Amino acid sequence: MRNVDYKIMFISLCIFTLCEGRPLRKRTVSEVQLMHNLGDLRQVKERRDWLQMRLQGVHTAPAWGSSGEAGRTRRTLRTEDLPDLSTMTPEDIQNALDLLEKLLKSKQS
Repeated sequence: MRNVDYKIMFISLCIFTLCEGRPLRKRTVSEVQLMHNLGDLRQVKERRDWLQMRLQGVHTAPAWGSSGEAGRTRRTLRTEDLPDLSTMTPEDIQNALDLLEKLLKSKQS
């Protein structure tokens, strides 16, 4: 029994060294293209799985079926969210208003 295992291993080694790890026949162009496409698909799937794993807890996009305003939620401004503006001087307030005005004009043009 042991002698048979050595014979099989020896024959396999001889075949492998004769082929030098190359395929036994040349592949057609369509086979090569198919293998290339399969490799690309695997890589894309692995990348998508990795990204899905990384973004598991984060989901900020609207649902797939919704469009426009239907999927959006409006955030209301609460007074607790506003910073304390009591320390601002009238000059600071005027500068802030001027800046906002410039931003609005640049958006309109």
